Amino acid sequence: MNTTGSVSMKLNEAQYALLIDLAYREAGINLKGKHRLIETRLFQRFRQLGLTSVDDYFRRLRSDPAERSSFIDAIATTHTFFFRESGTFKYLRKGSAASIWCAACSSGEEPYSVAMDCLEKGFAPQVLATDLSRNMLDLAQKGVYPPDKIKKMDERMLAKYFRISGEGPLRTVSVREEVRRQVTFKAFNLVTDDMPGRRFDVIFCRNVMIYFDLPTRKKVLDKLHESLKQKGYLIVGGAESLSFLDHPYRFIEPSVYQKV
Repeated sequence: MNTTGSVSMKLNEAQYALLIDLAYREAGINLKGKHRLIETRLFQRFRQLGLTSVDDYFRRLRSDPAERSSFIDAIATTHTFFFRESGTFKYLRKGSAASIWCAACSSGEEPYSVAMDCLEKGFAPQVLATDLSRNMLDLAQKGVYPPDKIKKMDERMLAKYFRISGEGPLRTVSVREEVRRQVTFKAFNLVTDDMPGRRFDVIFCRNVMIYFDLPTRKKVLDKLHESLKQKGYLIVGGAESLSFLDHPYRFIEPSVYQKV
């Protein structure tokens, strides 16, 4: 592996295999053939930890469960922003979307966007927001973001639902309490954990199944089906499709499916 700076890394096939197995076993993430992704995310961990030796990292990985979790976090974390792929929010309707689950919420932009959209439509939803990464959940619960996260929002919405602090590189935006109290955050592993003991009108599970192989996707889709109310909606990412899977949903439009 070629890197920049003072860090020198070269993974052998056994080390690649160990990381691939770890990601699949812990989170159902399929990293086969994704050596470049592994290298990029692992290099980020090296810099954060101040390491320069591959052997040092693997010793730490074997002895420290927290580092195994941090590696999964690094692999699974995706870039997001407020009101990303918001066209599907038209399915958030008063009287039929009171209970919503954002099943891979990352740093919280999606569930807060969902809550804002519902408040704009005149109703207060109950939003459960879950993620595998406790680090991402910590960020989400704080509700403080850099300004690049609000690039899709107009000034009226910004003034209504955010507080803006600081200037220049220190500028941040904070989600107002009236939005935050609509959202409950919880650590959750879609692959290994039991489903929440309630049913939802709408489940967002976006941009996460692209990391799963077909058997894992099928397993997760079946579990999500159990957690949907009859005629409830499952909304996946714009780049995701269920076309090649045997699944118990009715296709509505790209990225939108309904329990039948």
